[in-house]
Amino acid sequence: MQPSLRRNLLQALAGPTTLLMLAAGAVAYGTAKSVVNSAYDQNLLNLAHGVASHVHPIGNWPELDLPAEAERMLRTDTQDEIFFRVRDERNRVLGGDADFPILDDLDQASTLPIPYQAEPAAGANTPPPKPPRTAVFRELEYRGEPVRAVRLYRSVGDGGIYVTVGETLHKRRDAMDRLLLGFVSASVLLALAAAVAARFGIPSGLAPLQRLADSLRRRAGTDLSAIDLAVVPDEICEVVGALNALFERLRKASARQREFLQDAAHQLRTPLAGLQMQLELLEARPLDETARARLRSSVDRVTRLANQLLALARAESGGRMLADATPVELAPLIDDLVEGWLEVADRRGIDLGIQREAVSLVGDPTLLQELISNLMDNALKYTPAGGSVTLHCGQAADCRHIEIEVADTGPGIPESVRAQVFERFYRHAGTTVGGSGLGLPIAREIVHCHGGHITLASGAHGDGTVVRVSLPASNDRGR
Repeated sequence: MQPSLRRNLLQALAGPTTLLMLAAGAVAYGTAKSVVNSAYDQNLLNLAHGVASHVHPIGNWPELDLPAEAERMLRTDTQDEIFFRVRDERNRVLGGDADFPILDDLDQASTLPIPYQAEPAAGANTPPPKPPRTAVFRELEYRGEPVRAVRLYRSVGDGGIYVTVGETLHKRRDAMDRLLLGFVSASVLLALAAAVAARFGIPSGLAPLQRLADSLRRRAGTDLSAIDLAVVPDEICEVVGALNALFERLRKASARQREFLQDAAHQLRTPLAGLQMQLELLEARPLDETARARLRSSVDRVTRLANQLLALARAESGGRMLADATPVELAPLIDDLVEGWLEVADRRGIDLGIQREAVSLVGDPTLLQELISNLMDNALKYTPAGGSVTLHCGQAADCRHIEIEVADTGPGIPESVRAQVFERFYRHAGTTVGGSGLGLPIAREIVHCHGGHITLASGAHGDGTVVRVSLPASNDRGR
């Protein structure tokens, strides 16, 4: 299954959104529950104060003066039952529900049930409890139902009283159920809103990608123009920039290919025309030795040019050929070519010197042999009779590179045109020796695809040309 950006966005949003909604709902529910309980607890405390206001001292003892109508109003509630009990410090019940549980004397409220304390026997020598500083809230069970109760201490005369008021939890639970329903409903609505936003928002956000895809789909195969980054979202600018760079490389490669074909056709036209003329003469009359020599020269020229064009094509695709590169020993490659160089050097009276060490590098053996062959062929071609050509191949001083140097005593290359001689089919105006102008361009392409560099310089006394090539050694390639 192909990866989907829309699916990835949905999955990335679904988890955090769900967790956030659950956490927010839990926090909101807990806060609302605390607020509801505080409100009902305050109402319960107000009832306790109301009951306490009806206790007055009569003689030495406090007495509860709560009319029946007031008690009826106290106990009136549409949902819950109200209980109360009033006792003094000697545990004498002054009124209310005599069996209502006694709450422990604690200074802070709690929602945990506590064990009941039995009524002390009448007349027991029990010290009066220490009056609490605050009201005490408890949840307990009374008459088979859970009850929320508050106990209040009030000083009356020389002593004090304890007023305990409780109520069942129907109102509280009903309020919490309504709140829970509201929170669940709100969560569902939020989830639906998030789903709708994701359903329509994500496609809307991805619309620029779809427009870009449609634009590329409508392009002609030859249209390699850059995409306007001004209409592209910031998030994909780097991707589109890389795509533009790819288009530019393809455009340049296509332009080079067209130039190559045009140049090749132009360069092949002249020798092929001469070859055709020689063949026509052969049909008209037998060829003498001079004509046969010209015919062989034309065939050799066409063959040489075709081989160089093929070598240039291989060199320009060297990056692909080097995908399966292997360690290559240069000495055997040079030894295979020495015999041909010696033959040319002897025929032209050139002093040939070869120095090569046992060095190796990672590369393509065919391309590397073509590199050395082109450099030596150029040197032998342009060196006049009585001159010298020297080839040196060995390890560089840093032990990380291999150096190939070809020096000749030919006419040399002016410094002003040294950059141009690496262009395909370039011929210096002062050159009298025939050639295709492909030797150095082929050498440069081979060197570059092997991660090295090539330079031109004058000889030791300002005469001739020295071509220096530096290539990464086999243990240093790719650094």
